Amino acid sequence: MRLLIPIILWNYLVLVSSLQACDASDDTDFPKAAALSKRTNRPLLLAFLGTDWSLASVKLDREVFDQAAFADDAKYNFLLCKIHFYQTQERVPDLLLQNQRLAEKYHIEQFPTVVVLNSSGAELGRVGYMAGGVEKFAAAVNAIIFRSRSASAE
Repeated sequence: MRLLIPIILWNYLVLVSSLQACDASDDTDFPKAAALSKRTNRPLLLAFLGTDWSLASVKLDREVFDQAAFADDAKYNFLLCKIHFYQTQERVPDLLLQNQRLAEKYHIEQFPTVVVLNSSGAELGRVGYMAGGVEKFAAAVNAIIFRSRSASAE
């Protein structure tokens, strides 16, 4: 019984912390995310992750994507679509095919890779894991977006 209480408490804490993190933009359905990006005129981040085998993917997911601050639309105005490449979890065949096609289309060679797309679907740039959390990651993404807007204005 003594062992059961810590396990129950741990499960409760994990559940509560996952509910507090905003996951409204955490979508794995690329067509849906791309349509929302186009409709709202917001950049789309395609995050190619190996979250059950790549330590850098786990860190990016936990230190950036799982943080409530990342989902703050007033501060960071982009959408997220996670493209998972699991090795140990069951995979839905349709989702597996979608992810494989996207990885081929964007020539993904390392994990994690985050491809930044404009609302029309054009690639603006890429980032990977970087230490520093939400603010540093968002600054790198915003720099890519700013550079592309500056280049198109010239």
